Amino acid sequence: MLDLDVRTLFIVSISVTTVLGFLLLFTWYQNRQIRSLGWWSASHFVMCAGAGLLGARGYIPDVLSIDIANALLLLSCGLAWGGARLFDERSVPVSGVLAGPILWMLASQLPLLSESINARIMFSSAIISVYTIGTGCEVWRGRVQEPLMSRWPLSVTFFVHGAVYALRIWLVFAFPVAVGGTFYSVAWFSIIGLESLLFLIIASFMILAMAKERSELVHKTNAMLDPLTNIPNRRAFLDVAMRRMRQRSRNPEPVTALLFDLDHFKSVNDRFGHAVGDEVLRIFTAKAAAEFRSTDIMGRLGGEEFGALLFGAGEGTAVGTADRIRRALMIATAEIDGKHVDATVSVGVAVLGTDSNEDVAELLSRADNALYLAKERGRNRVEVAGKLPPVVVPPVEEAQAAVAAIAAFRVVSPGLAPQLPAANEDDITWAEPQQLRASGN
Repeated sequence: MLDLDVRTLFIVSISVTTVLGFLLLFTWYQNRQIRSLGWWSASHFVMCAGAGLLGARGYIPDVLSIDIANALLLLSCGLAWGGARLFDERSVPVSGVLAGPILWMLASQLPLLSESINARIMFSSAIISVYTIGTGCEVWRGRVQEPLMSRWPLSVTFFVHGAVYALRIWLVFAFPVAVGGTFYSVAWFSIIGLESLLFLIIASFMILAMAKERSELVHKTNAMLDPLTNIPNRRAFLDVAMRRMRQRSRNPEPVTALLFDLDHFKSVNDRFGHAVGDEVLRIFTAKAAAEFRSTDIMGRLGGEEFGALLFGAGEGTAVGTADRIRRALMIATAEIDGKHVDATVSVGVAVLGTDSNEDVAELLSRADNALYLAKERGRNRVEVAGKLPPVVVPPVEEAQAAVAAIAAFRVVSPGLAPQLPAANEDDITWAEPQQLRASGN
């Protein structure tokens, strides 16, 4: 077995832990938003103090090298556990942080612990194991709300270290410290010390990696989200849309694009102020999000224009969704802060069939054309790209009345009256629209 000097290992461990503590402290100073880094840094410094007192046993009073030293080591474990909770914005109960040190200080006064080094090692190992495994559970627990890759190796590192300290309890049974001896003379203690040093190095760098990963995720999220409405901005919307369209090529399904444009939005800002205008945008986003499914994507394309892609939805579903959003906006903005805003929205719809292969740009372009058509036809309406409006044919009675009016006008002002194609109005043959379409006239 490799012969390791425990005292030298203690000095190396304290030195490395101090350096890692300052590294965590410096990282926290650069990014104050991750407060847990400060807790983990404090945990390292408290651990250094406890290990230093523990290693000075025989040179300082036992109350410092045993009672206070172990209390500080347990406090460092409590701080690490609290830092893991704080990293995920969970509350840190002081009782949980101080439970280990207080329990140790009370139990150390009992004759069983005060007179037996083996009992003290087992008791402190049990508390450290519980704290360490608990810290790993806290790190693992946050993976659902924030799936950072660094959580996995960091959690495993804590679990393994907690298991090693649980194993130390069995080692004390199998290879106890001799009466009157110290842990310096135990062979397995050097292996445990080496494992603890490796744990501190790996855990510290995993903590730094996890903090860095979170910062990058926050910056990426901020760059891809619209700050006012908290939905994807134009860049994020198009990125997701193109990725989903590529997936669609492997599993064809209908896709419908919706483009929304709030009507006369500039006048809303001019009449009621930008605060009300911002509230209108937030209200529209909330009402639209309530109508969309989890498979749909929505984004703010700029200003008062929004876009959405509905996968697996045909024209009927899309038009119905757009119309419900249009009506919900009118109802929700009928009065804002005592002001009658009455905001409306125009919607353009473009449908891509299962057998069509348009890209996102072409699909949105057709929806944009439909949106312009909705604007031209009076706003506050839904128009579908490529769908012609119904042709309204006047009834036969209205046409006959028009001819009679022209005839009467000709008697009064023959030079100004419009000329009919037939010389005599009685020669006109009246036909229903169905007959005209059948004859091709």
